[in-house]
Amino acid sequence: MPAPSLPPCNHPLVEIRPLLAADIPHWYAYLRDPEVVRHTSWQLRDIHDLYALFNSYQIAGAETPLRFAIAERCADGSTGRLIGTVGFNQRSVQHRQAEIAYDLAPAWWGRGIATAICVAAGDWALQSQRCLRVQACVLDTNAASIRVLEKAGFEREGWLRSYRMVRGVPGNFFMYARVAA
Repeated sequence: MPAPSLPPCNHPLVEIRPLLAADIPHWYAYLRDPEVVRHTSWQLRDIHDLYALFNSYQIAGAETPLRFAIAERCADGSTGRLIGTVGFNQRSVQHRQAEIAYDLAPAWWGRGIATAICVAAGDWALQSQRCLRVQACVLDTNAASIRVLEKAGFEREGWLRSYRMVRGVPGNFFMYARVAA
């Protein structure tokens, strides 16, 4: 896979930019909200877990995880405050596929941001990163994320029973994907 650039985003309220160490306190603040993580497999113990995750994103490699900041779009061109993240937890050069993941602060829910970000990141992976497949695993209880993926052109492919542990309990997930045309 080519070296990562940034996925372009056309949503009027947000942009995609590199994730910075300075973003971690903002990221952690909304990930501590039980409503944000209720239908996800996030299992953070404290802010240090996010610093370790951030450090893993700094390792260059064609198959290392990637994560970008979703930030407020600033009219003056300055760096906007982090309101979410989007990236790829798994990437495979051999199979030309990636698994998308995203999160968003609750104050920004319901504005079409997650859908626009999933479209932008999915297009970017399929086009500039030459993936054949972008997939998403979503907890079967996460109705909001299911709507986002479906609006973003992802198709449900199956149900994965006891696929991942969710805070100590086996969780059932749906597999969604977009494939190159």
